Amino acid sequence: MSHSVCLFAYHDPAGTLAPHTRHLLNQIADCGFEIHVAVSSLSPQDHQGLENLKRSFTSGPDPVKAELYPRENAGLDFGSWQELLKQHCDDGADEILFANDSVFGPMAPLSPIVTRMRAEQHPIWGMVRSEAINRHLQSWFLVMTRQAFEHPAIQRVFRQPFCEMSKPEIVLHGELGLGLAMQAAEMDMASSWSGTRGIARLLAINPMHTDWRAVLRSGKAPFIKTELLRDNPSGIPSVHLWRQEIPDSAFFNPDWIAQYLANHPPRAQYKKAGFRARLVQAIASEDRLHALPALLLGR
Repeated sequence: MSHSVCLFAYHDPAGTLAPHTRHLLNQIADCGFEIHVAVSSLSPQDHQGLENLKRSFTSGPDPVKAELYPRENAGLDFGSWQELLKQHCDDGADEILFANDSVFGPMAPLSPIVTRMRAEQHPIWGMVRSEAINRHLQSWFLVMTRQAFEHPAIQRVFRQPFCEMSKPEIVLHGELGLGLAMQAAEMDMASSWSGTRGIARLLAINPMHTDWRAVLRSGKAPFIKTELLRDNPSGIPSVHLWRQEIPDSAFFNPDWIAQYLANHPPRAQYKKAGFRARLVQAIASEDRLHALPALLLGR
């Protein structure tokens, strides 16, 4: 009998479970994953905080069944996953999902997507493939078989000292490093969604920003990145349309996004993309017929 686990990186200074993340975790559980959550916003010594968070997970009409592991806030997602691996949360698992709380969604049921990708029997697959810098799978939703995870090239990535790295270093050595490791191991870069425009390979663009509407509308990756709506660092002109793009408000409540944005103001450290960068992104976009006029009209 197969055993699937989800190693989930979570950070919320408020010490509660946001409704959109509760929705995501329950959708993951519906796909048969046993959930283990690394809580980076909670000190391992804060026993009362842990009890309060556990109550947040198990309260209400949609309780989440998960094991929680408080940890110091270092190493971002890869540091969190390393901690869960150190705690042997993957023991006995034939399938490991690495995921985090950096997305809103799914906006449609997750199970059909996971079922389809499982049927294709990929050693590793992701929700979205990116061509930025080098071809790789975005790490916010990444599934590996046990055999793939134990490949020496993949293991070398996970053994790096992520807790000593800056965010750019973690992206380079973690997410991008996994892409190079997969190429070295001759593993297919399978994904539920991938772009069709060859020009994307020449430009370091994030499809979850530039192509957010095309990705969402495809039904193959029904998610929106929190960073896009909160900070919009790429200066995508259409982000204000997010509410009307949610396909089923009965399944995913748009007020969950509004609540998050009200409680999480834009991060000041982001430098907004200039017009030239936004023009390049619009040209490279899958949705360029809308992106270019929107950019030129300033909306």
